[in-house]
Amino acid sequence: MNSLYERYCTSMQAWDDCAAVYEKQIVSGHPDITAYENFEEDLLDRLLRYLAKSQKRPIRLMDIGCGSGRLHIRYGAKTAALKNIDESSPFIRFKQANPDLAYDEVIAGRLKEVWGIDFSKSMLDLARKKIKETGLDSHKSIPLKLEQGSAFELKPEPGKTLPVAVCLVNSISVMQGPEGAQELFKSMRNAVEDAGGIAMISCYQKEYIQSYGLGQYESTLDVSGQPWWMVPDTYASNSYIHKSRTYKLAYDPCPDLIVDIFDRQGNLIEKGFKLTRDPKRTANVVETGHIRTHTDYTSHWYSYDLIDAWTKTYWGDGANHIPTKKLDALRAEPAQLAVLDCGGNLDDILQRWDVL
Repeated sequence: MNSLYERYCTSMQAWDDCAAVYEKQIVSGHPDITAYENFEEDLLDRLLRYLAKSQKRPIRLMDIGCGSGRLHIRYGAKTAALKNIDESSPFIRFKQANPDLAYDEVIAGRLKEVWGIDFSKSMLDLARKKIKETGLDSHKSIPLKLEQGSAFELKPEPGKTLPVAVCLVNSISVMQGPEGAQELFKSMRNAVEDAGGIAMISCYQKEYIQSYGLGQYESTLDVSGQPWWMVPDTYASNSYIHKSRTYKLAYDPCPDLIVDIFDRQGNLIEKGFKLTRDPKRTANVVETGHIRTHTDYTSHWYSYDLIDAWTKTYWGDGANHIPTKKLDALRAEPAQLAVLDCGGNLDDILQRWDVL
């Protein structure tokens, strides 16, 4: 299975299969991943507020690999005031339960749409369900649009709005290997360049796969299957679900993991089953950055130098590549950020970050 299209189809099926569990274990689960997501959200809030004050054009936020609609819900809520809303509306309860998503007058004044694309129908269905549960589907908000399709085929944006295209939380890692990652760089530039827009890719660094990556995949193995480097493979097939008893956090050196094994009907098969890292396989993962499981799930963590090279090759020497620990050492230590700013929209803020 060598072609990009064939890998694309296989990955799409894998994500359709794991959508619901991914939402529980990753999006609202593992503390290290949640911290990374919170960093991204705070960063994007600040950038949108900056652009809202410095730009005259309306802003179109484009979430590339939008998954279950994290940014749709965030900015749908932040641009929706509570005026004239029935007290029985689920939106009232949602806002009360999420004070960090309070109405933001500055962002609301300039952000006019959140658009997202993802190849997984199941993830998009989950996004629509979440939007409905929050009450955003019936409350007057900015348009929250979702589209099933390929991140490699983005069309050029018109210049009437300022496009801000983002690919966050390591989504580039599951876009069909290095060939797909490079197609993403090209596609995002194609989308924003003519309109003088902005493209951003946030992802992990391969250099941190030992300290962060192994533990993340091991302790969320009910999402994507038993990691290839963990043995024995007694229950490694799709017929079983492994549930870790705890999350492995960053820099945990323990090679062992205790899991409970269930069949697909939810019946407990074995309690307290011990998995451990195979030294040779683990070394291969650390060296290559290639994550594999005993299902069809695959992911790549790319080195800082490789993302830097792709940034220069596909976005030009004027693009910026930033180790995010420079911006937030506690929450974003293992990550990196590539920024293409076609219209010089972020010159001032990039100077503040000391990256120009």
